Amino acid sequence: MSLELLEPHPRRVLDAFRRGEFDGLEIIAREDETVFFELAFRERLLEALAQEMPTPRQKEEVPRWFILTANLSLRLHGQHAFHAWPQVVRCGGLLSALPPELAQKHLDPQSGRVLLDCTGFNAKNTYDRQTPCDQDTLRKYVKDVPAADWQGWFNGPLQAVFQRYGFFDPEGVFIGDGSYLFVPDNPAYEGSVVLWFDEHNHPVEYEKLNPVERRQAHRERCYKLVSLLHLRGGAYVYAALAVVPGNAHEDPILYQLVEEFVRRVGVGVMKKLILDRGFIDGPRIAYCKTVLGIDVLIPLKKKMDLWEDAWRLAQQGVWQPLERPSPSPTPPVKRPRVIEQREAKRQQTLAQRRAQAPPPDPAGVITRRELCPLKGFQWGEARVPLHVVVLRETYADGHQEGWALMTTEDFADPQQPPRDYARRTAIEERHRQFKCFYDLTDFHSRHFNAVMAKVVFVLLTYTLRQWQLWKSGLEEALADRHPAQQQCGLSPHEQYVVIYYQHAYAQLPLVSFTREVLELSTAARRKALAQIRRLEKRFRTPLQNLPPP
Repeated sequence: MSLELLEPHPRRVLDAFRRGEFDGLEIIAREDETVFFELAFRERLLEALAQEMPTPRQKEEVPRWFILTANLSLRLHGQHAFHAWPQVVRCGGLLSALPPELAQKHLDPQSGRVLLDCTGFNAKNTYDRQTPCDQDTLRKYVKDVPAADWQGWFNGPLQAVFQRYGFFDPEGVFIGDGSYLFVPDNPAYEGSVVLWFDEHNHPVEYEKLNPVERRQAHRERCYKLVSLLHLRGGAYVYAALAVVPGNAHEDPILYQLVEEFVRRVGVGVMKKLILDRGFIDGPRIAYCKTVLGIDVLIPLKKKMDLWEDAWRLAQQGVWQPLERPSPSPTPPVKRPRVIEQREAKRQQTLAQRRAQAPPPDPAGVITRRELCPLKGFQWGEARVPLHVVVLRETYADGHQEGWALMTTEDFADPQQPPRDYARRTAIEERHRQFKCFYDLTDFHSRHFNAVMAKVVFVLLTYTLRQWQLWKSGLEEALADRHPAQQQCGLSPHEQYVVIYYQHAYAQLPLVSFTREVLELSTAARRKALAQIRRLEKRFRTPLQNLPPP
């Protein structure tokens, strides 16, 4: 099917409507999903993403751009089972962003329901189409594409498109991490393994646990998600991913993702890579610095000789206070007097409770935070100059705790490495959002191709939602919110009338459309009335070839 997308031309369409000329009318609720797809179609982003999307079909009866769009629509609605597709396409805003030729509405006189009569992309249906493509088409498509092809598409051509559309900012800060994806204890989950975890969901060796620790441990079947996240101001862009068995070590996988990303988008896009201590690998850190042009920031393990040497030198070094980032001042909000009085009373109550509470344990109260910068370390495994920032915290009872950050960057401000590493905690919130609000681990298929496809489309949907936020100027307000809060902030829930005319459209609020109708001339009103009667007749014509219930 050759699909012609409509373009907004309000002036031309309104001029024609005022003469009584138009091709169709539609009342829509201005849903956030419609705005999302209108933006993506207008920028031609979905077309670019779908161009190299893997396909298992020699003959594409359903175009790839629609397969991609349908999967994104499901994820925007929080649905991952393909049997939800008919409901999503009827109730969502996707079709409102597409030409009316793709789907028309008809009123069923018996049930009173509004049904869709969809054109589809081929002539193989026996019954009238209720959706542009069948749910089995989507399910079989993602299952038939090999998992390696899904991952290769996300990590390769898709990132090249992101680069062309300005998804990566000049600061070039990236975070690498690994996270476990728990699934039901069913060996049919291809590529999954069973591991033991403690109460904090950290993997443990069960044989080495004491009796108390064994009672707190739990056995889980899992995969491991290794990801590369770009911090784009207040938004987030997923730059690479890999889904592997839970017992695979993430170290070589992450560094391979980094190298593939640089080879795809070029040197200089990724400038700083922030990792946790599980990724300490001297040769690979040196390779990132010397070949890929990336500075690596990573904490030291206390069992390393480098940590002991740094701590020993810091005892005779110069310490300075660790600067804590101050929260940005919020403008004063003028509130009603009664609310001000309630807040003052609440603060007074809280102050009284704090005064009556027992004093805190001195062993848990930090009285001072300091750092000591040390430059010019040599580590035989890395073979590049290393610089260390040693940090210590002094508690009220006098004891101290220390840790250290190692970086290949010759920093000028010793406060910068701790500030950069504090941003790594952002990825923990990303994982929590995916697992709690995007149902990342709620796999409806045990086939590994489908598991990989779901992870790819969830992370892609999340990244494109972030793109929508910074394109709309809502990055700072909504980028770190979970999906329900983002949708609430983006969706105005207003009703509009869409006027279609010669492959163009105009969108008017309902009250503005009413005014336009009342201002029509007598001749234009007669022409408009005749066209509306034809549209009404088509709308009330029941579908004759519905599938059996």
